[in-house]
Amino acid sequence: MKLARLTHACLAALITFSSVAADLPDLGDSAVGELPPHEEHRIADIVARELRQSGEAEDDPEIVDYLNRLGYQLASNSNDSTINFRFYPISSPEINAWAIPGGIIGVNLGLIVLTQHESELAAVMAHEVGHVTQHHYARMIQSQKGQGFLTLASIALAILAARNSSNPDTAAGAIQATQGYQIQRQINFTREFEREADQTGMQTLQKAGFDPHAMPIFFDRMQHFYRNMENGALSFLQTHPVTTERIASAQARIADMPYKQWTDSPDYLFVREKARCLQLGVNGALDYYAGTTQQKKYASEVAQEYGNAYALYRAKRYDEAWTKISEVRKRFGDAQPMLDSLAGNIRLEQRRYDEAEAIFATAATRFPSAPSIYYGHIDVELRAGKLQDAAHATEDELGRHKSDPGLYQRLAQAYSGLNEPTQSHRAMADYYALLGETTAAIQQIQIALKAGGDFYQMSALEARLKELRQQLPVDKHGKVIEEKPDGP
Repeated sequence: MKLARLTHACLAALITFSSVAADLPDLGDSAVGELPPHEEHRIADIVARELRQSGEAEDDPEIVDYLNRLGYQLASNSNDSTINFRFYPISSPEINAWAIPGGIIGVNLGLIVLTQHESELAAVMAHEVGHVTQHHYARMIQSQKGQGFLTLASIALAILAARNSSNPDTAAGAIQATQGYQIQRQINFTREFEREADQTGMQTLQKAGFDPHAMPIFFDRMQHFYRNMENGALSFLQTHPVTTERIASAQARIADMPYKQWTDSPDYLFVREKARCLQLGVNGALDYYAGTTQQKKYASEVAQEYGNAYALYRAKRYDEAWTKISEVRKRFGDAQPMLDSLAGNIRLEQRRYDEAEAIFATAATRFPSAPSIYYGHIDVELRAGKLQDAAHATEDELGRHKSDPGLYQRLAQAYSGLNEPTQSHRAMADYYALLGETTAAIQQIQIALKAGGDFYQMSALEARLKELRQQLPVDKHGKVIEEKPDGP
């Protein structure tokens, strides 16, 4: 991961909220008073922006959609359902997940691939939800009260560095900025937080309808992975150090719970294979499926065949991919959006536009809320040169999914092809605004104004420009904080 960008943003955020906290009244034992909700939200926005700009947040719509649906199912059953959670798949083979105050939760593709059942993935995410709902970062600030924000920032950066990098030197560099006893104190506090996140996570997991036995089972598997990596104090700054105590505690919590068979959702099985393909790369994925198919070493034959078809698609072996996905769709029986999406995209790459459009149109009647389906339908029209149809279809979808930035991106592409620059730049402005890129959004509106238009268009653009300028972040003195735009 481009960790320098992320840690720099987190450090800036920590400095900002530390200075703000210094101006707050004394709230006694209230830990959250040291990190109020609006500051948590600001940190979350900064981290989300850096994740997007770093390119390390996986943007595959099916993985993103699944992870957020799973996350929301857990968050709505947590002990604080008021937090605006955002779940990001991270393009890293490392077995890791992490949480940021304000509701940002990152889940590495490597962790998704390691899980053997959906409840195991849900267990890890429920644990991360627990870190956020229990306001652990706010309580870390409370524990460091009077010791200076640099100590806290260094410790926080060390934790983030260890969670997002396999290079221990990154974490060690941050650790060296603090005194030894302060590090040990923070580590001890983190151990307490891990136990607390386990407990609240287990409750969330069970309320959300997942197997609570999955938590100690996955902990045990994690322990095998980390056994040779842990090394003194630094080892505990690895993502979530797994200990015999944690496994035993989790097992004790479910000792009296009856066991029953839990079924993995098709979405999980297909997403795991897609994540595997992305993690292994084109040639690695092809080799993997050739080996596991020959040896019949797989838990789900349908998911195995889907993964194989997706690997062939990524290798641009479209005829073989089509044959494979056709077999999978027949074998699966019930329609599933990921199967339809892959089939449609294969036909799209084969330039069989009519067939691709028919696949996506039929799928849209079954799965109107699946981004990969409505994206696919629009992409076919864009590629086929049906730009006016693409614009109309995108605007129709925006009526149902008005907060989907991917739709505004496609709308901008359609209007650009139609030589309507004002509309194109307005759509890009809405795209950047939804991503929190206010400066880039303002620039797009300004370009749209220069492109010209009728009275109503200009009036709407002026109103939008005023609205966006009011959203620019300001410091405690009311001065606009300069942003580095991600857009042109």
